[in-house]
Amino acid sequence: MEMNAMNPEDHIQHMLQAIIEKTQSIINDTGKQSFGSLEYFLEHIIAYRDEQQYLTDEWHIRTPRWLGEYGNTPEEEELLSDIYRLQKYIAEKLKGG
Repeated sequence: MEMNAMNPEDHIQHMLQAIIEKTQSIINDTGKQSFGSLEYFLEHIIAYRDEQQYLTDEWHIRTPRWLGEYGNTPEEEELLSDIYRLQKYIAEKLKGG
């Protein structure tokens, strides 16, 4: 199924689910660093999805401060890219900006 065939809300839910699954896989891999803040992020992103906060003014995803700074694993870098891509999509599709 082509991504563009989804309506924006379904697409956002799909992207959020991918971010949640990626976050869980990083947390579950004991060989990876997450400093505990990915667990906090996971709780936040699940609430964000479940409460559809992207439909409100409170739509910014709070990422751990260290994510994207230094020493991140490739998986963490990919997670951050996914988050930025989602935020950009939300801004374009739902916020008209």
